[in-house]
Amino acid sequence: MLDRLSAFLDRHARVLLTTHENPDGDGVGAAVALAAHLKALGRQARIVVTPALPENLRFLDPEGWIEAHDPGGVHRDLAAWPDAWLLVDASEPHRMGPLFTAFEGTTAARACLDHHLKDAPQGFDAEFTDAAASASAELVYDLVRPVRPGPLPAVMAQALYAGLVSDTGNFRHSNTTPKVHRIAADLIAQGVHPARTFNALYQTATPAKLRLFGRALGSLSLKDGGRFAYVTVTRADLTACGATHEDLDELVEEPRKLRGVEVAALFSETADGRSKVSLRSRERVDVNVVCRRFGGGGHRLASGAKAAMPLGEFVTQVEAAVLGQMATDLA
Repeated sequence: MLDRLSAFLDRHARVLLTTHENPDGDGVGAAVALAAHLKALGRQARIVVTPALPENLRFLDPEGWIEAHDPGGVHRDLAAWPDAWLLVDASEPHRMGPLFTAFEGTTAARACLDHHLKDAPQGFDAEFTDAAASASAELVYDLVRPVRPGPLPAVMAQALYAGLVSDTGNFRHSNTTPKVHRIAADLIAQGVHPARTFNALYQTATPAKLRLFGRALGSLSLKDGGRFAYVTVTRADLTACGATHEDLDELVEEPRKLRGVEVAALFSETADGRSKVSLRSRERVDVNVVCRRFGGGGHRLASGAKAAMPLGEFVTQVEAAVLGQMATDLA
């Protein structure tokens, strides 16, 4: 797969890198590292995210490569710029959100690079996926390291390490393999500072975020004898706390901390009025199956979905699906 990806990139001089809407550390880290690789090869590479680069990920962009999507301004003709458009850390075009319109209209070769569980990706000229990888950053590492056996550029090493940290939950989740630790060791040897990376990713909370967590935990619901726990956040909650959607990051992990919980969920309302769920399984329940019923996906133990329905109705439907999956997987 990586040989095919390398050949794909070799055929194009202008490569546009995007990731899913509301980018995370893995999507951004993999894109930055890949951009650094392409630029070193003399290619033109741009990174565009939507709606913007989260505050806690700005340290990954010391060169100012990342552009916040501006469809009415500088990105009005974005679709005409690349001869290759690579969606990183997602294999469903609609996950790009507002960028999808430009993606749909481009004449560039369209491809995806992803590690999430998914049926055969649709809407691409080429796909490069490997669900066995812990993170998209791992795939980029495997692509660039064989051709860069010496020191890595600092921006590349930092971006790759942050991507691994983000998608393994700081090396706590079940996708933390021996290979992941070997890659991390290599990147640390290249000069990456684990403590500084952790602080940048996770120690930047605002008072508004802490107020939001407190308000959300007040909505805690326990089902099936405490094996399914979830919290709910509305747009009104965000407004009341002076918080943003970025402040929801890591909130789903709070109910999972409860003893006896097998599945945790965060339900929320998106800025465009849709309902969203993030699901996390401790070990035995396949939450990817649940999210795929609602058009979403991800990993077996960590998945998400969005739906155009009122939040209360969405909670009821997802709760029923989770309890049904639990009955199957925990039997």
